[in-house]
Amino acid sequence: MHAHWNLDDRHRWEAFSDEALAGLQQSWAYGQAMQALGVPCLRVVITQDSSPKSPWLAAAQFIVQRLPWFVRFGFCQAGPMWAVNTPAAVQREALEWMRRTVPLRRPRMALFSPAVDSGTAHALSHRLQLATGRSTVLLDLKRPETERRAAIEQRWRNRLNAAERSPLKLRVCGSKSSDYEWLIQAEAAQRRERRYLSLPSGFVSAFQSANRKPSQALLTLAAELKHQPCAGMLFLVHGSTATYHLGWADDTGRENSAHNLLLWQACGLLAERGVQQLDLGGVNTQSNPGLARFKLGAGGRVVTWAGTYW
Repeated sequence: MHAHWNLDDRHRWEAFSDEALAGLQQSWAYGQAMQALGVPCLRVVITQDSSPKSPWLAAAQFIVQRLPWFVRFGFCQAGPMWAVNTPAAVQREALEWMRRTVPLRRPRMALFSPAVDSGTAHALSHRLQLATGRSTVLLDLKRPETERRAAIEQRWRNRLNAAERSPLKLRVCGSKSSDYEWLIQAEAAQRRERRYLSLPSGFVSAFQSANRKPSQALLTLAAELKHQPCAGMLFLVHGSTATYHLGWADDTGRENSAHNLLLWQACGLLAERGVQQLDLGGVNTQSNPGLARFKLGAGGRVVTWAGTYW
């Protein structure tokens, strides 16, 4: 088995991640965006023999950070990605190769937070668990629209029906930064008010610039009343999957259930683009119960990831 670090093969990486329905943090554009923001990124590919052109068994992207006492660690979130039907024994061996060969000066650590359901056996089960996993909601956009609507929780669907009857007007925003900057600024003010954390505001433009087709990297929707925006949502598109990134609503938007309408319409538009799965992001019923209820009611599959392992 061989580990190939920092191969410059974006086309193959993106095909591999598409097949795996990989999360945002394993997308090539995410790594490029983080590097543009000053955060180093490492990528590794595992093959059975010494040639990187051989079939890939696994691929993983690490964001590099530094702990106190100069300990460097690479954090692989939502990964590694595996080839279909990779045996558990092969996965464990591949993970050991990644840990042993990570190109960081010592002292160093390689941490993994795999996209594996909590409670199920996985290749890191025998390792030390440092943190429990977060929960999220995954929407299957391959299902027909009628099935997706039927899966929505009843009260959520009632709000959607009310929003569809309301005078709200939906607008798909353009792909230029000037077309969505209003939403980023509105959400930043909301973040300061409610005191929650998120990626830096410059991440969106960096992510878009890192995409081979920048105009297809984002989907931004606005809900308007009397030609004034009262709510908005922005989604990051990474191959066959997409991730809800941020949203904002004022009192008028909340009163008219604008976010229900925005998310429902976004699902249809993303499905038309060929996106197969939408990740609604973290669900935390303690720190933000309102947002958690909104995501849980949207008709997706709730998963709690296995956690972070050393």
